[in-house]
Parts: sequence; structure tokens; C-alpha cells
Amino acid sequence: MNGDHAALRAFFHPSAWSSSLDRFPLSGFALVDAVAALRPRFVVDAGCGYNEFKGRIPNLLGIDLVNPAADLVCDMCEAPIKDGTIDVVLALGSVNFGDAAQIERTLTVLVRWLTPNGVLVMRGNPGEPLDPRIRVFPWSKAAIELFAGRLGLSVLDISEERCEMHDGRRRRRLFWRYVKSST
Repeated sequence: MNGDHAALRAFFHPSAWSSSLDRFPLSGFALVDAVAALRPRFVVDAGCGYNEFKGRIPNLLGIDLVNPAADLVCDMCEAPIKDGTIDVVLALGSVNFGDAAQIERTLTVLVRWLTPNGVLVMRGNPGEPLDPRIRVFPWSKAAIELFAGRLGLSVLDISEERCEMHDGRRRRRLFWRYVKSST
């Protein structure tokens, strides 16, 4: 798990958190067609929240730490996913918490799930605070590339998107895709 379990559970509990997935121009519902174009056999939404891609993306399994709408309610690092079986992993804001070592531990798990040439689709917070109890990792192009090199990934693209969140605040997020090496 990346970050403090108790603080993350409280912040993302369905009674306190609202989805903003519909407000992200790149990493929101536009991903449905982009993922379908990859023709994946299996997709995992790691940190799925309300599991809003369920029924929109075939063969999708949603995992979330606290939301009962998920198919599996557990820490993504403890999910019973067999290594090398997932074609696409979505991590849209879920690998954002903790220090670089915590981020790398979580990414290592997600990368193990991927098939050769599997795609990891991510949205990251560039360090904007969420809650004083939660340490937000400051994602940057350099950090994205550093983790790619350490984990046998290639960066397909990096974009920036801005949107108004459910609380009315304007936010900046990075959006990128990694592909796992076939060797």
C-alpha cells in the first residue's frame, strides 16, 4: 500500500469522497474507447473508487481500498492477481501517496501483473495537497521516467490535464502511459 491506510481510508470513504472521473478530459471516460482499441483480454482498475468503468470496459476488475462498489475491496498490493495476466492496468490517482520508495513498491506490484507489452495507464498528482494527513507524491516527468527505467517500462506519452474537481477547485494532473517490456 502506498501511504497511510487510516488516513486514506477516511479520505476516500464513500461517505466523504465524490468521484470527479467525468471531469478529466484525458484520464476520465475518454479512456473507455482508448482501452477498447487495445483489445485487452483482462483489465484491472487499481483504485477504482465507485467502479465507474465497470460495464463500459469489458473484462474489467475493479479494486479499491474502501469503496464497496469495487469488485475487490482490499489494498491493491494485496490483491490476488496472478503475475503476467493483465493486459491493461488503470491507476488513475491511486498511486499518489507516500514517498518514492512506497510508490516504487506499489508500481512493482502493478507491473508484475502486466503481460509482456501490457499497458499501465496512470494519472498522478504533481504534489498538490489533498489532506494534511496524507503525503502526496510530487509526480513529474523526471519521476515518471525514473520509475520507467527502474521497472522495465517504456513511457509511451505524458500529458497534462486540468479540471475542476467535485469540490470546485481547479486541479492540475499528469496523465501518462507505460508499456511493459516484452523481454
